[in-house]
Amino acid sequence: MPLERKKTLNVFKEAKNTWGSYDEFPVGPKGTDPMPYLSRNRVAQPFFLVSDEDQVLIQMSGTGTIDFKELEPSRMRLATGDTVYIPACVPSRLIPDGENLQIRLKAEPPAREAAAFYCETCGALAHTTELTEEPRQTGYQRAVDAWNSDAKLRTCPNGHVSPKADLGDIAWPAVAAAILAED
Repeated sequence: MPLERKKTLNVFKEAKNTWGSYDEFPVGPKGTDPMPYLSRNRVAQPFFLVSDEDQVLIQMSGTGTIDFKELEPSRMRLATGDTVYIPACVPSRLIPDGENLQIRLKAEPPAREAAAFYCETCGALAHTTELTEEPRQTGYQRAVDAWNSDAKLRTCPNGHVSPKADLGDIAWPAVAAAILAED
């Protein structure tokens, strides 16, 4: 059974209905600001997410890390119950240790976002893609598909070529279809 938007939410019950990692499925009623987005993550986020608006990440279960660019500390450990403020325009990437259940509070309507890919060897910015599609999951998929299909995009200014992003259990097309079916 797919997720649905509700005024009240049993996060742990609803998490059983997620499709894959980084679903970012909106679970609040339309027009809720900030909008809570639910994800049950098992693989590393394939890119750093950059938003023009502040975000808040709530770690509901599991452990992992969140990496930042242009912010100190550049890495924070995440444990159940942690709440992390992510300032606007700060690239962040989640890396779970096992399964993580997270709520991300984002602006509604969605703020401008970008997927930023950094060199795994030297840390230099290799490529960014502005995410303009709605639902955003379509843009996430497009950005990773482009990254994975073009070695030039994966080559940083210092000449290092990053590996393709591992999508693991990510199911963005299914999530996007479910969101579009709501409308």
